[in-house]
Amino acid sequence: MGFWNEKHPEAITSKSVSTEPLRAAPSRNSQYSLPDYEKKDIAYKKRIRIFRLITRILSLITNAIVVGTLSFTLAKYYLTKNKVIEGNVHPWITPTTLWPSLMLLGMAAATFLLNAITLCCYCRGVNSANKAASVTTIAGYVFLAIHVTAWIVVAGLYRWGRTGNDLWGYSCSDKADAIQEQVKSFLDFGKLCTMQQGTWFVSIIEAVVYLLTFIVTVWMMKRASTKRKIGKIRESMSMETGYAQNLEMGTMHNQRHGKKYMPLSG
Repeated sequence: MGFWNEKHPEAITSKSVSTEPLRAAPSRNSQYSLPDYEKKDIAYKKRIRIFRLITRILSLITNAIVVGTLSFTLAKYYLTKNKVIEGNVHPWITPTTLWPSLMLLGMAAATFLLNAITLCCYCRGVNSANKAASVTTIAGYVFLAIHVTAWIVVAGLYRWGRTGNDLWGYSCSDKADAIQEQVKSFLDFGKLCTMQQGTWFVSIIEAVVYLLTFIVTVWMMKRASTKRKIGKIRESMSMETGYAQNLEMGTMHNQRHGKKYMPLSG
């Protein structure tokens, strides 16, 4: 008796799954494919690095200006505060309010140091700079928000502290102008006034620069979202590839060990 329903290899082969590699097909819920998301990820990465470098350099320059001008002003004060001019008086008002200048100088010096550390690490590579940035900014975004707020507050207090008894206010006052001829050999109140006026404007610029760093935060959030989508697409492709391989292996097994069945008796 013949084997009527014997499975022939040709029939099995025709049903085998194509071994062509799976391509990065677009997601059902998105118009972008895997290569598109990878390009977006690279673009975000490049923008973040460039913008971070620019803001660090700008911040370093502005802080260097603030540190330089305030250090010069404070040095002039301490070197000349005990001099005596006509009328047996001192060239500076007594008592002199120093806390606005010291506060802004301390803030600028700390920020300058942190930015200098980060930029020095850029010379060793971007990864080192990113690690240094995360360390020097303590808690990342929280410290960034605190730093921006601090700069805004410090700049405001520096302006608010200009009462006429501080270094900035007194240097620009009529009292300083009245004694300028007597102290011109060792003091130039007009120059000190201009320098401290510029320092305040530079401190505002520094606060704006730190506000711009929030743009980097937005880009980082978008990049994180893109990387999650890339991960989901790759995971889906991996699952589909594994399913196709398992199905192909099962078909080859049946092809080698095809079963034969006896026909039904008529």
